Amino acid sequence: MATKTINIKESAYLVLKSMKREGESFSDVILRLSQGEGRKVTDFVRSLPADLREEMASSVIRGKKDLEKARPRKVTW
Repeated sequence: MATKTINIKESAYLVLKSMKREGESFSDVILRLSQGEGRKVTDFVRSLPADLREEMASSVIRGKKDLEKARPRKVTW
């Protein structure tokens, strides 16, 4: 079986590692995840480590606040 070396960010490695099941190789994880068509976003988010979920939630909240500030105001003529 041929192998390839790939470079990924450490954060991506940690997420991939957290998704590994007992006895699975990283290749097994990648193949399992890539065949998951129709997977819900919530399932993906739940599969992330808790600290990443919290960081993501904080980012979404900050973005929402920024959007609320940027909403156009009604102008009467």
